[in-house]
Amino acid sequence: MSPLRRLLETVHLTFAGLWMGALAMTGAAAAVIFPVVKTLDPTLPEYAAYTGPHWRLAAGHVASRIFLISDAVQLGCIIITGLTLGVIALSAEAWAKPIVTGLRIISLLAAISLMTYSFAFLGPRMNTNMVNYWDAAKTGDNESALAHQQAFDKDHPTASRVMVGSFLCALLLNTSGAFAASGASNRNPLTGTSAKRTLEEPSLSKDKQLR
Repeated sequence: MSPLRRLLETVHLTFAGLWMGALAMTGAAAAVIFPVVKTLDPTLPEYAAYTGPHWRLAAGHVASRIFLISDAVQLGCIIITGLTLGVIALSAEAWAKPIVTGLRIISLLAAISLMTYSFAFLGPRMNTNMVNYWDAAKTGDNESALAHQQAFDKDHPTASRVMVGSFLCALLLNTSGAFAASGASNRNPLTGTSAKRTLEEPSLSKDKQLR
């Protein structure tokens, strides 16, 4: 593997792993926050006029900030992984294993499609319903708050599927990338053939040949 390819693969796999970790920790955080806050059953003075469950409001405020940070991390990671993979794919060395390189490109494009849908369509709609739910609850407009909450909940299964799909794309990207990098490290960058290590002949054998 050439030094440039080694550098690109290192950066690519580092940020692909960070991206996958961000997805996993975001899902884990949401799975912990909502049940714990529900058990605590808090009452929020700022939403005193709201007759619905306050734990949803409290957990939602915390989780929304985690998702915002996660989205920023994912966006940065997918940009870097995309740029590095693009440069890697331009080299002939990368196509020594065309199936693996093809899988890497397909998984990246699928992840970009999911992120584009989430950022451009699903996310803004859910954020709008969430903020409207909070505002209506704060003013005591319980009927409007319930309507916006139900609209938000309607999109939640889709958001979960998008997150799972993104995680699977990141997992495939990491797995295929690691496989490609490990295979490339054993290949001669000039010939594309596997590099074989030449073992030195034991000294005893040399002595016998000299006699």
